[in-house]
Amino acid sequence: MQSPDDGDDLIAIFVCKDPDSLEYDDCPAFYRTDRGTWIGQGKRRGPGVAAQLRSLAEDETFCEFPDPLMDLVVRIYVKERYGIDLGGAAQ
Repeated sequence: MQSPDDGDDLIAIFVCKDPDSLEYDDCPAFYRTDRGTWIGQGKRRGPGVAAQLRSLAEDETFCEFPDPLMDLVVRIYVKERYGIDLGGAAQ
């Protein structure tokens, strides 16, 4: 069981954002942390979506991510983890 922690002691490092985003600060985006975890930044959705998720605890949230961003994350992950370039413009 994890101890209660607000998580504010981590460092978030920007990895990538949706390649279809128009501006620098536009959502969604992924960050890697110094704890070996990931943070997803995305658009907030309502209680109708939350009700469809399984075991969403009160201290948990969720974000929806577009396909182009997920494609980019997979390409970056595979290249960094396995040294395989899947092609495309992973940045």
